[in-house]
Amino acid sequence: MALKAGPKTGYDGVLPEIDDDVEWFEHVTGRPLYRWQREELRTVMAPDRPRSYYLQMGRKGGKSYWAAAAAVCEARRPQRHVYVVSDSERNLQSALFREIRDIVHASPILAATFVPFQSKFEVPSTGSFIEARPNKFAASQSVNPHLTLFDEVHLQKTDDTWHGFRMAGAARRDGILIGVTTPGQDVTAPAHGFCQQVIAGTMRGRIFAPTDAATAYEDRAAWLEANPRLLDDPEFMDALEEDFRDLPEHQFKRYRLGLWTAGAMSWFPYGTWDGRAVQRTLEQGEAVWLGFDGSYSGDSTALVAATADGFVTPLGVWENPGKKGWRVPREEVENAVEAAFAVYDVRELLCDPPYWQREIAAWSERWPGRVIEFPTYVRARMAPACTVFHASVLDGRLTHDGDARLGRHVANAVVQTSPQGDYITKADKDSPAKIDLAVAAVIAYSRAAVATTKRRSNIFVL
Repeated sequence: MALKAGPKTGYDGVLPEIDDDVEWFEHVTGRPLYRWQREELRTVMAPDRPRSYYLQMGRKGGKSYWAAAAAVCEARRPQRHVYVVSDSERNLQSALFREIRDIVHASPILAATFVPFQSKFEVPSTGSFIEARPNKFAASQSVNPHLTLFDEVHLQKTDDTWHGFRMAGAARRDGILIGVTTPGQDVTAPAHGFCQQVIAGTMRGRIFAPTDAATAYEDRAAWLEANPRLLDDPEFMDALEEDFRDLPEHQFKRYRLGLWTAGAMSWFPYGTWDGRAVQRTLEQGEAVWLGFDGSYSGDSTALVAATADGFVTPLGVWENPGKKGWRVPREEVENAVEAAFAVYDVRELLCDPPYWQREIAAWSERWPGRVIEFPTYVRARMAPACTVFHASVLDGRLTHDGDARLGRHVANAVVQTSPQGDYITKADKDSPAKIDLAVAAVIAYSRAAVATTKRRSNIFVL
């Protein structure tokens, strides 16, 4: 059932014919677009437009209005199917769909030609429609979109829905999937990968952010790079100045400068861990300290090696693939430990004891004096280990091989404070975001650092 369409204005239900999409939209709305919006709208409405497009900027820069303009312009064309993917699996009234509704209701021309339903607009004169869809893979089935608008992509934990709608539009010669978002904090999210692809030039899109993120916080010229709205609305600078005074640095960088940031409780500043990656592998017979964090079923089980010069690399990780009843393959884990002792000069194996007491006892008997229990739940031991690890990452003494799994676990870790110092933990005990590789890396590296320091302190020059 159609909702009330708005005031009758004398229009006959036929949209005006203006070739240029920007000129047409500004005519029917009576509102000029920002310069950046005009440029980007022409890009995504062009005959040779890309299949996928990712646009990222901070808040209140006009990205939702731009995306809504693209939906309205698409619907003025004959027989076009436009889908707006919500940021929720249940609530279809996303900020983007509400933006479209506000544009239609504010325009006498559009109010007389776009027929509103609860989660849809139909345009009888063109045979086109704009429809809201829930944020789940099933919503991308049995649809053939010409244009899909994906709102707040940074909230997506997986890329299933994104790729579902991308494949849904593949049959259309000019089908396009547009992602619109502010940057986020989770560097394991698909949106961060899309952002990196745009920067690398392997995906079409636009990232509105300062060129030099390191100096951007106080640089007003960098603020202009991230906020092209300022070119048309200089008074917006007042809002930026107010937020600069009131917001924590990481929030200002994210919401106003369009930069991916670590959260207030994140372990490292954004980009710091990635900056410690090096091209290196372990050598046969090299001295290593192993960290082992075991589980039974829910969490991951991890084995990490650290060297005397501060290099860290995973030797194994066993994660629940999401299957009910999954159990850690204990034989595989034991084989990995044995292989490590066979290939490398293992100085110590540090083991978090819960769930693996039988195996730890067997390892202690097989490699006497080299297997040590390291109960990570004891703050007096874990907090100092985390402090050493953290300081070594910040000052560059610690390096790693860029393993994506280790990077994900490090990014998942959040910091808690105790009288013994800061330590890492999961966001909450039921969180699916695992940190076991990070824990294993911490205990391996901390012991390697202590052993190396002791050895150096025993050197005397006569």
